[in-house]
Amino acid sequence: MVRALAVSIILAIVVLFTTFGNAQPITNQFGEGSEAISWEMYRQRQVEMQLEIQRQQLELQRQRLELQQQQLEIQRQQYQLELEKQRIERQKKQIE
Repeated sequence: MVRALAVSIILAIVVLFTTFGNAQPITNQFGEGSEAISWEMYRQRQVEMQLEIQRQQLELQRQRLELQQQQLEIQRQQYQLELEKQRIERQKKQIE
């Protein structure tokens, strides 16, 4: 019973805000003057901003992975040099 009442209240609020949002422009909150934008344009800008943030995060992650790959390559080369050094040391001992 309480759930049904809560659901109907939530639905009424959603319908009210959707109706209001489609009918009334809201002021721009992005510091671009006093132009009015529709609710749909506001939502689209929010989505675009979120997508841009995600793109930037992915770019940072790509750069971190690239750096990690370079570090691993340097580490591999260091190990390879160490192995070569040990091999040369063994050859020296065999010659002596």
